Amino acid sequence: MDRLQFLYERIVEDDEMMRELEEIILFALQIMDKTIRNGTEIYEFVEDKLSITPVGLIPLDINEGYFFLCGGAYNETRVYQYRLSIFEKHDEKYRSIRTEFIAPWQRNMVNTYENIKSELIRNKTELPNPAVYSIETNLSFPLEETLLPIAKRSLVKYITLNAA
Repeated sequence: MDRLQFLYERIVEDDEMMRELEEIILFALQIMDKTIRNGTEIYEFVEDKLSITPVGLIPLDINEGYFFLCGGAYNETRVYQYRLSIFEKHDEKYRSIRTEFIAPWQRNMVNTYENIKSELIRNKTELPNPAVYSIETNLSFPLEETLLPIAKRSLVKYITLNAA
């Protein structure tokens, strides 16, 4: 332990090495800051292009249900089951969402959102009266990498604002 303490003191006292480390950290901070700003702009752009609407009647318990995700020129709707939960940390309440992919559905004249909801109620009896939302955008984004994470956060915001 004494050797480690001595080595640490020697590194801290080495001004040249500390200046080099500081330059590396400042360089990395500039690049990371630019990347974070770009990511924030992309997130806000995608979030602004999302449209969330309830499908059918919304039940009193909206903490569990389904959402339909459809993006861009896709004629496919991806169905997810969601469950919201609340947890507290340092006297603040946070909401989290857990999702599970159910199935893809082809969108056409027969498979409307209401029809998909009816099929889910008929086939998945654990949620007899689920809350169901459609999340759509006209633009094409990578589904798993971009659209799904932003759609999940946007749905939590939407439910939280409309439940109050």
